[in-house]
Amino acid sequence: MDSMTLAIQKDTNALRVKKCKLLAISGAQQGKEFVLDKDVFTIGSSRHSDLQVEDTTVSRRHCEIRVSPEGYKIRDMGSTNGTLVRGVRVTEAFLTQGTEFQLGNTRLVFCPMQETMEYTVSRNEAFGALLGTSVLMRRVFHIAETYAPTDATILIEGETGTGKEVLAEAIHKNSRRASKPYVVIDCASLAKELVESELFGHTKGAFTGASIDRAGAFEFANGGTVFLDEIGDLAPELQPKLLRVLEKREVRRVGSNQMTPVDVRILCATNHELQNQVNKGKFREDLYYRLSVVHIEMPPLRRRKEDIPVLVRRFLRDFRGPKAEQEIKDLDKTIRGLEQHDWPGNVRELRNLVELACCSGRDSMDLTAFFGMGRLKTGTRVPETTTVSADEPFKTAKNRLVDDFEKRYIEAILIKHDGNISRAAQEAGIERAYLQRLIKKHRKR
Repeated sequence: MDSMTLAIQKDTNALRVKKCKLLAISGAQQGKEFVLDKDVFTIGSSRHSDLQVEDTTVSRRHCEIRVSPEGYKIRDMGSTNGTLVRGVRVTEAFLTQGTEFQLGNTRLVFCPMQETMEYTVSRNEAFGALLGTSVLMRRVFHIAETYAPTDATILIEGETGTGKEVLAEAIHKNSRRASKPYVVIDCASLAKELVESELFGHTKGAFTGASIDRAGAFEFANGGTVFLDEIGDLAPELQPKLLRVLEKREVRRVGSNQMTPVDVRILCATNHELQNQVNKGKFREDLYYRLSVVHIEMPPLRRRKEDIPVLVRRFLRDFRGPKAEQEIKDLDKTIRGLEQHDWPGNVRELRNLVELACCSGRDSMDLTAFFGMGRLKTGTRVPETTTVSADEPFKTAKNRLVDDFEKRYIEAILIKHDGNISRAAQEAGIERAYLQRLIKKHRKR
């Protein structure tokens, strides 16, 4: 833990963190002090910022200071002129006593105080299907447990594969709307011209192909929850319409002038940093604030590697049964090897790797041997090394060529789909069980 953090207090289940302040040493606020009294402290020229800087060279959402078990970290939010820490432009950096940073014409100094503040974490090591013993994940669980029973709109941010969709579903299942519909809309996968209809519905004849009246996601989910995945990809022309749903709780179908009231809770997720999108003018600032009433950031697996043992054991049981751990060759050594990997595909990559190993048919599995087929390397090509020889019988040569093709094709399709067997089988046009047999066949060689 960083020197800014102290041990977790077992009686309150909270991490004690040193409270800090910022001292302005130049700029319009020179001489003023600002206490960092929140988990996430925002700085910018916007009136919505925790520290509003009166400086035309400062972006509306310029930077933020986030407190975590690792300490205090400053992160630039895609500002126009950048954030300089000790004179160096940074994307993010840890702050220590006396660190000076600059945004625009304003310079600030980071100063720890004698007082402390609480960073509360959950006593539980699971929330829904999510697992984690790390402080970072138990913090996520604490926020989810606190706000799941409410109707608060929640924005979940994080890299691909960190479990944003899993968290959203768990929040719905732990809400008072759990018995009502849960409707998922992936804003990135739908064709641009279909998103509006999927969200708000349409009337007969509203556009070519609209042969009947159709309710959209918000009407289907009335009384329940709508989860908008990849909200950062929502087209600019649809953002005001979503804002109206949030503010007035009513929708208007495409082709209709009638407003229909809806009672829905909205959860959303993105692997983009929406604050950066706001600065670039690609996402409405007022919509951002409506969506991020509660903000949860899913940590990447590389920042919570202490969770790898419990995740591996869970995935092994899921794919191989309760005795799966006994089939792993030197499990402790294997886990140490897994902890040294960077996990660019996060928990999804780890899960896919374990599934691939479990499909291999080996009696004693070494999970680290499957890194090559579990990595996230979309578009990677497998080198072609097959040669044809007339010095062997036709049947032998043909079987060898088919086997080599199968092996290379399987590797390529699995790499393309981040090791996800179901998606790989679907694109290949074969049954999932057949793909599993092929994996098992070629992993024995």
